[in-house]
Amino acid sequence: MAFSPWQILSPVQWAKWTWSAVRGAGAGGEEEAGGPEGDPEEEEDSQAETKSLSFRQDEGAVISQISDISNRDGHATDEEKLASTSCGQKPAGAEVKGVEKETWQKTEKEDSAGLGPLESSSEKAPVSVACGGESPLDGICLSEADKTAVLTLIREEIITKEIEANEWKKKYEETREEVLEMRKIVAEYEKTIAQMIGKEKGFLKSFQQLTMEKEQALADLNSVESNEEIAQVRSKAKAESAALHAGLRKEQMKVESLERALQQKNQEIEELTKICDELIAKLGKTD
Repeated sequence: MAFSPWQILSPVQWAKWTWSAVRGAGAGGEEEAGGPEGDPEEEEDSQAETKSLSFRQDEGAVISQISDISNRDGHATDEEKLASTSCGQKPAGAEVKGVEKETWQKTEKEDSAGLGPLESSSEKAPVSVACGGESPLDGICLSEADKTAVLTLIREEIITKEIEANEWKKKYEETREEVLEMRKIVAEYEKTIAQMIGKEKGFLKSFQQLTMEKEQALADLNSVESNEEIAQVRSKAKAESAALHAGLRKEQMKVESLERALQQKNQEIEELTKICDELIAKLGKTD
């Protein structure tokens, strides 16, 4: 569960911090009113240094608790990121505020030199409370409306990017399914072509065997004295040879047709692969 930076310190801790600042201011007033006489400028410098040191320690505790919670949860919201950035830039501003506070205290002491320690501490208490209850987001020079508008724009941009990423992912899945389907079809074509090539090899083997038989028959017929039988055998051999040539030509045409279809499918697969690569690259950029 992620916490906002201003929710890290409990109300009791904020009260203790404010009360310590008030007590520091009150103690300074009592020393000025009833304590031993000393150098007022040295007392004011020591009080300012003490308050600045306590303010820095409290800021360090807030920053350390913010970093501990971000490390424990593993992620942070947009408000926490802005708060952590402002908290990292705030100590320098705290020093400037400490100097301004010191100048303001000197002016107040000069104006209200006759007031008692109770009035002095009560006048300084609201300043301490304001510093103690200050939100980490106030370190950025933006109004609450501007901060809300910025956070709203950031959320809208994140939602838009998520929707766009989901659309690209959906298109990628659809294209991927099409590519897988085309690969299945190409595999079936390759299987069919392999079968046709096997049949063609069988026909070639049969043709070679018939050719050998024909040559053997011709050799045998040369020794036969009957011209009529030789003519019949030759005509039969020619017919068989023509039939085999026709069948071989037909199978060759089928193989050529299948090879053209395979080449076309391979080109389509390459185009789909390029489209998929472009979609993957776009998804990588959007992420």
